[in-house]
Amino acid sequence: MSESPVNAEYVDVLDVRQLAARLAARRWWIIISTGFFLTVFTAVAFLLPPKYRAVTVVISAGLERNAISGSASSIVGSLGGLASLAGVNIGGGDTATEESLAVLQSRGFTEAFISEKNLMPLFFAQKWDAGAGKWKIGEKKIPTLHKAFRFFDGGVRKVTEDKKTKLIKVQIDWKDRHEAADWANELVRRLNSEMRTRAIAKAEASLVFLEQELAVTTEIGERETLFRLMEAQIRQKMLATVTQEYAFRVVDTATAPDADESVRPRKLYMVAAGLFIGFMVGSLGVLMFGVDRSRHVNS
Repeated sequence: MSESPVNAEYVDVLDVRQLAARLAARRWWIIISTGFFLTVFTAVAFLLPPKYRAVTVVISAGLERNAISGSASSIVGSLGGLASLAGVNIGGGDTATEESLAVLQSRGFTEAFISEKNLMPLFFAQKWDAGAGKWKIGEKKIPTLHKAFRFFDGGVRKVTEDKKTKLIKVQIDWKDRHEAADWANELVRRLNSEMRTRAIAKAEASLVFLEQELAVTTEIGERETLFRLMEAQIRQKMLATVTQEYAFRVVDTATAPDADESVRPRKLYMVAAGLFIGFMVGSLGVLMFGVDRSRHVNS
């Protein structure tokens, strides 16, 4: 004979009442557990050093460079394979942006930044003796630049791009708010300098090739083509030389946040998590203890 819906509902209510009664009977266990976890989480929230966030907002200067270059892109487009051989590539703003972002997040560029700014002692402060100015640990255990890169790239620096607005954010999360702002701005400055240097070197290499071709070319039409390519490269070199914001143009410079504007730890969330986890651990402990005890009595 099947159990009626009324009886099933009565059993459910009875189970809930038994559960509540069991929790109430051992409420001090729940209170102690909640108080313990609340104390631990609160202590961690207030003892952990705060981390601050500084953000530099930039936009690609590629399209602006193309506009300044004028008709150079149409010149290159009409010259075909010779331009490719000479390494001439004017235009392609999206490609230039992708290259710049790749360089910004590359291991070589980042390690050079860490080394030149002497950030290793800051990243591994527990292993560094500031008074003596040397590592506390043995030579084989000294952190490498590769470990510093992973630390910096994994939890300090973050680069994001908004595909709609084309705005790029270079974000730094660090315990010193002034250093965070300085690093965010410095990364953009160094990247612009790096991309300018690369563009100048590329233009100079292309000019050397074109000059060599010009020396052995006698046909009037081909010489005119070479002169036009050389003109385009001279223009690109000049643009890279005089343009400070070559890769990215700064829209909003990073500034040091106020002392009370830390992003981590989130104290309120940690306190709430301590309350919830403490209550859940205490409640589950009471229920499990009650089940085990009842089984022992029944046996």
